[in-house]
Amino acid sequence: MKKILLLLLALIASVNVWAEDYITDVMVIGGSQSVVNNLKDTYTRQGWTVIDQDLNAGCGSGSDYIYLLYKSASSDNLDAGAFVTDFYLLQSSSGNVIPTFIDDGLNYSLVPCDGSDYFKDNKGDLNSHCGAGSAYIHLYFAKDDDKAYRSTAVTSITFNATAEGAVCQNDTTIACDLNYGAGGDYIYMHTNSTLKGFTPFMNTTGTECYINGYAGPKDKRTSVTIPLTIDGATVLGFSGMTFSGFTNLETMNFYNNTVIDWMPSMQNCSKFKHVNALYVDPHINSGNDMTPNSMTVIPGYGFSRTAIETISLPGVTEIRGHAFEECNHLSAVYLGSAVQIGDDAFANISSNCVVSYVGPLSDWNPNMYMYSPNLYVRDKTSSWYCGWCGGDTVTKHNNLYWTLENNHLKIDCANNSWETNPGAQLITTYNWDKTIVKLLTIEHVDTIAAYKFQEYTSLETLQINSGVRIIGQLGFNGCTKLNTVYLPSSVTKIANGAFRNCGSLHNLYFDGTDEQWNHDMTRAENWNDYVADDFQAHWHCTVTFDANGQGTAPDPQNIEWSNQDKATEPTAPTAEGYNFTGWYTDAACTNQWDFNTVVPGDMTLYAGWEPVVVSKPGDANEDSKVDVNDVTTVINHILNKNPNPFNYNNANVNGDDKVDVLDVTLIINIILGLQ
Repeated sequence: MKKILLLLLALIASVNVWAEDYITDVMVIGGSQSVVNNLKDTYTRQGWTVIDQDLNAGCGSGSDYIYLLYKSASSDNLDAGAFVTDFYLLQSSSGNVIPTFIDDGLNYSLVPCDGSDYFKDNKGDLNSHCGAGSAYIHLYFAKDDDKAYRSTAVTSITFNATAEGAVCQNDTTIACDLNYGAGGDYIYMHTNSTLKGFTPFMNTTGTECYINGYAGPKDKRTSVTIPLTIDGATVLGFSGMTFSGFTNLETMNFYNNTVIDWMPSMQNCSKFKHVNALYVDPHINSGNDMTPNSMTVIPGYGFSRTAIETISLPGVTEIRGHAFEECNHLSAVYLGSAVQIGDDAFANISSNCVVSYVGPLSDWNPNMYMYSPNLYVRDKTSSWYCGWCGGDTVTKHNNLYWTLENNHLKIDCANNSWETNPGAQLITTYNWDKTIVKLLTIEHVDTIAAYKFQEYTSLETLQINSGVRIIGQLGFNGCTKLNTVYLPSSVTKIANGAFRNCGSLHNLYFDGTDEQWNHDMTRAENWNDYVADDFQAHWHCTVTFDANGQGTAPDPQNIEWSNQDKATEPTAPTAEGYNFTGWYTDAACTNQWDFNTVVPGDMTLYAGWEPVVVSKPGDANEDSKVDVNDVTTVINHILNKNPNPFNYNNANVNGDDKVDVLDVTLIINIILGLQ
């Protein structure tokens, strides 16, 4: 009767899942007994635990000693996505090793090994050197990578002689003896697992379930994937479950052919940003920030006070009250048709946000986006509505037409000037006489749409105030009298031809920094074609002074407008042993700066220095002392050996305009104190 070896690795310290220790890494070691003993000691010191059972037990003289090692960690201090979820034993007669393969949707990796040359291709054959006829057996493992979300994690490993329930090869009805064909002990590998992730509520047949909880460290999860099935049962939705404890959750993934029709509540998940439909069925659309097509309802407060940024809701037919309230990072929402929206669904949103809708807006409740002054809605007719009051009323006054969508305009037409009430976010249409507008002030809107101020032929001054981000294509094309433009620092994009054919445009003032104008802003290459020949753009900039290794640098100077204003020459710095020579645009001091020149932008000026030369009779080598080295230096000069350095004036001690033996004698007298 074969010897039965049994070792139980007990990892479960408590029934409380938050204290569970899960296996995170596994490794095989092998070789002679002395090699293995050394490896055991080495890896134990590195935090590995050895399952102290030789997997080649009974294989005969000369066979390797092979042991399995593991690392574990508590779910309290490790993201659940790092835990081992499955093992897989591959048994073959050829010894071929498959480094990575897919089985049941999981990615498997070969268990790494460290051992002698007996290992087949150094890949950890668990029957290494067991003799003719023994099988090649290799061990693989899978980890939860959040792409195929599993509900279990491995917590313990057992080796015994019981075939039933053992880790199997391809045909799961056949257990895999780790000593198969070797004539040794029967050794089978078993794993124990515990539930992590979503807990299901099953129907009586076990074919369908609802998710009603989460077993694991909620505060450790940054992303979750809603599975299509749990333990073979189709997931139909959520039963009494919220994500209120997921304080670090950022992303939720659904498979795009999921049957879930009700979005779980994400209320108060303050870091939650994205909900994605994963690609499973190529005939069903999927993509980032898109809910599954089958999802039809966003519950009340479903996303309120989250960090959601953009979301596409192609199948949603109902968005209940307060669903996106106070989502102050929201920038875009894409809806299908015939969507019922409840009160305050998009209320109290401070960010710039566009809600795009392919159906009519007539049935929508105007209270849906109350107190969201930067939110506007676009329907299939490309009409834009005020995010504050929802109005689209047209009014006429003294040849000027405006709508509530345009009420952030201040217009000075000769002697007429007024301001309208706060309202919309996108400037789109105008019907007044273009030829009478001389001064135009725009504020609070997000975007000046394309073409909207073309050929305002009397416009002289344009003042765009804070809040505007985008100036659209050909927005002010052909404004032939436009002389001066003021832009806020909020502008991040100037589109193609925005100020084209503005032949009188001499100056554009951008109320931002050099970095914002030259690096953060996007400007089309021909944004200002055919402006005045002396056109200049101006922005705020800084001149920084660098002492260049000596003395103390003056404080930086803030220049009001680049290409217009000059820097003030500071008091010259001082440094002992050096004379200051001026300020230069390069550290090598080859290009001196003229302070009568306007500053082109952020720049650094470097101090120029030259050492002070002190004349000392006899100091021929310029080391500030007279000694025998100077005698050698002068003799080398007389012998044409060209000493370096060499100071001719110091070497010509007697002042006869020549350096000769007499000067050598005088230097010796200086050294001896006779001179």
